[in-house]
Amino acid sequence: MPRSRWALPFLVLFAPHGGSVELDEVHCEIQLGALGSASIPLELITRVSTMDWPWFAGVGVRIGRGVVGFISKSGQAVLIELAQPVQVRAPLRWSTQRIAVRVDDTQAFMVALAYRRTALAGE
Repeated sequence: MPRSRWALPFLVLFAPHGGSVELDEVHCEIQLGALGSASIPLELITRVSTMDWPWFAGVGVRIGRGVVGFISKSGQAVLIELAQPVQVRAPLRWSTQRIAVRVDDTQAFMVALAYRRTALAGE
């Protein structure tokens, strides 16, 4: 996950190593230090798109109107929409059907998600 310099003072205490996004065969795992995490079953993903995360919406794990954001820098984020709510840690438990995550390469991440979802559907 990319980090902006101005966000560093806000994230250094709770996410000193930044965040990570990892895909395995059945889950997308998102971790942003002690601020929060999510484990998204790939079978629940109904739509993947992009959105612009504005600077004034803040950084960290953010709970907004109908979306939980794992954001370490403003800009283009990947929006993952789910068929049913999942529990995330933000830092307390929260239920959501929409998760935004900021990654280095949004297009590559979206392609990787599509590939994993296709492979899962073919099994």
